[in-house]
Amino acid sequence: MTLVLKKSTVITKQSLNGTGLTIRRLNMITAIQLKQVIRNRRFLIFTIIFPTLWYWMMIKLINVPHNQTFQLILLVLALLIGILGNSIVTFSKRIASNRRFYFLQARISQYSIWRYMGSQLITQVILNLVITILLVLLACILQTINFNHSTWLALGLVNILGIYLSVIGFAFGISFDRTSIDAGSTPLMFLLAIFIVPWNVFLPVNSMIKLMTSVQKLLPSYYAYQLVQQGDQLIKNCSLFSISAALTLVPFLLIIWFNLHRRM
Repeated sequence: MTLVLKKSTVITKQSLNGTGLTIRRLNMITAIQLKQVIRNRRFLIFTIIFPTLWYWMMIKLINVPHNQTFQLILLVLALLIGILGNSIVTFSKRIASNRRFYFLQARISQYSIWRYMGSQLITQVILNLVITILLVLLACILQTINFNHSTWLALGLVNILGIYLSVIGFAFGISFDRTSIDAGSTPLMFLLAIFIVPWNVFLPVNSMIKLMTSVQKLLPSYYAYQLVQQGDQLIKNCSLFSISAALTLVPFLLIIWFNLHRRM
């Protein structure tokens, strides 16, 4: 009985030590990734400076009316410009640059590619929150934001979409080399941007607009917009948002799984 207790104590200590090492390793990787990104000029230009200037110019040049909904739409669009650039362009390039090393680590250690994705997503959440905070501070300075239920909901949904887009960026990063991503990531970013806001909001409804809106209904961004606009259908739109995000992520998770097993 004493021997069994001693063995169980040793196993418990080893597992706790292993868990502690894993947490420290994840923290170290996250810190290293954050330093690399902050030193990246492209990140600063395309995901911080450009969305900030775009938002400031839109507010000043268009002479935004004192309409809370219109002001919130502009803020959300500026946030999505930064988060799309961070998740699809910058993130996928970073993954492509380091993918050989982490595939090697997955072969020779217990640090799987799924853990690698998890640590990278933590980094992405932090970076997207930085983008959000900076643009919200600018909106406060310009007095174009009102912190109500719709605003907080929109800010939360934008950052959830950031995680969704980061998984897509991760899938592209481990699937293609840096040269291919340089050529394809920006067009992909603009393609995704087309489907963010429903077309029938800004354009007269015709057969083409109806078709594009039907395509948009397959994506979570459509229901994120509906959540902000239709507060009375919160449960319905939340459910559709979650289902759409889960279903449309399946192909990209399969791409990650296929690449992992092909290289192992």
